[in-house]
Amino acid sequence: MTSRTPLPTRDIVDLNINPEPTWYPIPLGGAETALWGETLAAEVVTDALSRRTLGAQLTALQVRLAGIGNPRVSCAVWVPYPESGRASCALGFELTDIGAGLSSADAAAQQLAEMQADEGRRFPGTEYLGVTTWEGEVEAGPFVAAHNFISRRDPGDAEATIEERTVFAVFPTGAAQFVQLVFSAEGVGAFVNMPRQTEEVVATLRVELEETA
Repeated sequence: MTSRTPLPTRDIVDLNINPEPTWYPIPLGGAETALWGETLAAEVVTDALSRRTLGAQLTALQVRLAGIGNPRVSCAVWVPYPESGRASCALGFELTDIGAGLSSADAAAQQLAEMQADEGRRFPGTEYLGVTTWEGEVEAGPFVAAHNFISRRDPGDAEATIEERTVFAVFPTGAAQFVQLVFSAEGVGAFVNMPRQTEEVVATLRVELEETA
């Protein structure tokens, strides 16, 4: 059953986020892709060992994200403590079409239900240890969100790793798409309060809708 809310009709033609300066965009194609990780590491850290470690991590992250092959995905990485030789969080954000016949309220309720359904979900190598969901609104529009702790263990690993993750689905008024943002931190402790800190990044989201006829 759908709501009586008018159906969204206008496409999002541009979007951007403007987080604080320790977030860096990750190029996933073009000439700027070559040596990006090593170049960024050299710009932000002077210690040779930390520079090599960070450069290798950034390069591996870039290769993995580029391998997704989705032209609607944009990515960024958070490096607040470059001297540690580690990035603290990766961000991927993309446009997703709202289903035919659905209002944005319907689609938001659907996304929230899917987030809540992750509680206790497990499959080989992955187990959701905790799921917390909430709703809110930023300048770009209302959102639904989830905060997850996820245990991951590849075959042969002696111990599991814990991923801390937040997922946001933002629904700009009148838009035919919503914006999904996924923040992923490898390990617990990168954030003091991940839901609050990542919501602050989401609050910088700006979207542009196509002109009305």
